[in-house]
Amino acid sequence: MTKINSQKYSKALLEVSKEQNKVEEVLKEVNELIELFNRASLAAIFGSEVYSEQAKSQLVDTLNQSASDLMHNFLNTVRANGRLSDLYEILLEVKNTADDMFKIGDVEVISSVALTSAQLDKMNQLARAKFDLNTVKIINTVDPSILGGFVINSRGKIIDASIKTQLAKIAKEIL
Repeated sequence: MTKINSQKYSKALLEVSKEQNKVEEVLKEVNELIELFNRASLAAIFGSEVYSEQAKSQLVDTLNQSASDLMHNFLNTVRANGRLSDLYEILLEVKNTADDMFKIGDVEVISSVALTSAQLDKMNQLARAKFDLNTVKIINTVDPSILGGFVINSRGKIIDASIKTQLAKIAKEIL
C-alpha cells in the first residue's frame, strides 16, 4: 500500500472521530491495536498470503468484539476494501497523523544513568519547548558510553549534550 492510501484511511478515521468528539478514545484504541500487532506479530499474519482472507476476517471479528462502534466500523471498512494486509501500516499512519495534528510526541532521552523523576520533568519541559509539542512521552534509555550529559531524540531531531560529543568536539579543535 502506498503512503498516500494509508494517509487517506488515517485522515478519514481522525475526521470522523473528531466530528463525534471521540478522538482520545480512538487514539487509545489505535495505540492498543499497534501494541497488540507488535506483541502478537499480527502484521505478519495480515500481510502474509499464507493465511486466507477468511482467517484474517475472523481475526478482525475477534478485534471487533472489544472495539468501539467507530473502530468497529473502521475495521470493517478496511476489510470491505480488501486492505487487511495494510492494516498495521494504516494504524501507524493514524498515530503519526494524530501526533502531528495534536503535537504529541515520544521523546527518547539517552543518559549515562537512569534519570530521576525531577530530571524527567525537566526533560519533558525542555522537549515541549524545543520540539514544539503539547504532549510528551519521555522514554529514558541508559547508555553508559555517552559518559555523562544526555542526548534527546524526537522526530528525527537531536539535541546532543553528551560529554562524549563535547570531548570529540574539543579533540577535533585541538587536532
